[in-house]
Amino acid sequence: MNAIFDKVKNRSAYTSETSEPTLESTPEEIVIEKPIEEDAFIPLETKPLPVTTNAKTAFETLIEKEIETMLQFNVIKGKKLSSEIGPLIETKKLSHQIVLYEMLKEAIHPATPKSIHYINQYRDKLNARVVLLKIKLARQFTLITIISILLSGFGYAVIESDIFIDKYIFTDTASFVINQLYIVATAFLGAILYFFPKLIKQVNNSTLTAAKIPFYWLAISLGSLSAIVLINTKVFAPYLIDDTFLHNLFIAAACGFVADILYGNIQAIAHL
Repeated sequence: MNAIFDKVKNRSAYTSETSEPTLESTPEEIVIEKPIEEDAFIPLETKPLPVTTNAKTAFETLIEKEIETMLQFNVIKGKKLSSEIGPLIETKKLSHQIVLYEMLKEAIHPATPKSIHYINQYRDKLNARVVLLKIKLARQFTLITIISILLSGFGYAVIESDIFIDKYIFTDTASFVINQLYIVATAFLGAILYFFPKLIKQVNNSTLTAAKIPFYWLAISLGSLSAIVLINTKVFAPYLIDDTFLHNLFIAAACGFVADILYGNIQAIAHL
């Protein structure tokens, strides 16, 4: 039995010596790691966008917009364009666009891109004509004209005609108030009749801007107040016609003309 035990014992040792090779003898697997990019952890929305070389500056955008405005104005008005303008329209070079801008600016004078843009917002749906009553100043002029005509007509009927003499008797105070309303209405009517055609002309030529609206009110106020003073003092009565209504209208229109020249010179000095 001892001999068999020894033989089994020796066999066990023998198998341990010839066991399978360990993991140390197997070749290691080579793994190539991809380098981590620097901006991999930056959120997508915060990553800088690629810079395009064709981006336009604010100045270039403004030049192109105003050139388009002036070209549309020339088409609407049917103005003749110089043959030199045609080749410049297709160019995208800034230096050529500046030359084109100056040529168009001379072609549309006295209108400007600013005044054309202001008037264009009051054109009809077809962009063909200006709707005058869309302009707030024109509506105000129309309202003042209607009120002035009604008050002037009433004052003329009471003061200068015999319509109400047989039916109504007015006290001295009432007659004075009616006479002053008549003079004020006639003064404003004369000034408005002078400035309304001027407004229509500026709208038609697209030379009106929002900056010119205060000038109209100042000139009308000055012309009307001057006319009221001159009519009440009757300075020019001996040299004018006998019809008081036409007399007052003429004085008011003359005062409006003087106010127009005065404020025109003030504006010219202010823009120096």
